[in-house]
Amino acid sequence: MKKQELVSKLKKAGWKITQGGNHELATHPEKPGIKIPIPRHREINEYTARGILESAGLK
Repeated sequence: MKKQELVSKLKKAGWKITQGGNHELATHPEKPGIKIPIPRHREINEYTARGILESAGLK
């Protein structure tokens, strides 16, 4: 899955993407304390993308 695809799905669900050290971090204002790391690659492995979406509650 392309990173831009994943980021757009998260943004549509209300997640905010911020720059971290080696990864970007997805945070949600209604879910304090949860930060989901997103690798900085053009292509993200399908298993990793599925895990990120599940952690965000989208699958």
